[in-house]
Amino acid sequence: MAQYKDVELNNGMTVRVHRSPTRRVMAMVEAKDPKPTVPIYTEINVTGREISMPIPGDPDYLKALNEWNARQQKRDDEVNMLEALYEFPDMEVPDDWDVEAEVGEVARFYDPDWAPREGKMGRKLDYIQWAVLGDSVDAYLVQAARAELSGIDLTEVSAITASFRGQVEGTTD
Repeated sequence: MAQYKDVELNNGMTVRVHRSPTRRVMAMVEAKDPKPTVPIYTEINVTGREISMPIPGDPDYLKALNEWNARQQKRDDEVNMLEALYEFPDMEVPDDWDVEAEVGEVARFYDPDWAPREGKMGRKLDYIQWAVLGDSVDAYLVQAARAELSGIDLTEVSAITASFRGQVEGTTD
């Protein structure tokens, strides 16, 4: 199985897309913000045997779960950022590329708190986000390369998808 694929973008630039360690990336992100666990209530019954029961309706657990669910978009964004860095490990940001000049004014109009990311990896991530994946067609080309590198046969997926029945009108018994 190929470890990378070269993709030509609309602007003529060719980028090398590598397979991302998606499961490891997701595990890294989840380790920083683990899903709350259902509390377990344990008691000793009349025969002296210990009985444990999960309490999925515990108010503190439900509150923590709701807060964790509310952070899902943040976790998804972190996964996407890490995967982008793994997918383009040998990408070099041109010395003359300036995210502030490219998108700063508009980004700050939308979000006054927007600022370029810090450090070498932050600059690289800004470049990937704005210069490489900023165009939707280029993003699609990279996504198609990622899918191909995953080892999933997209022709087979399309054939299976096409085999599903469409919406059927009428009532059932």
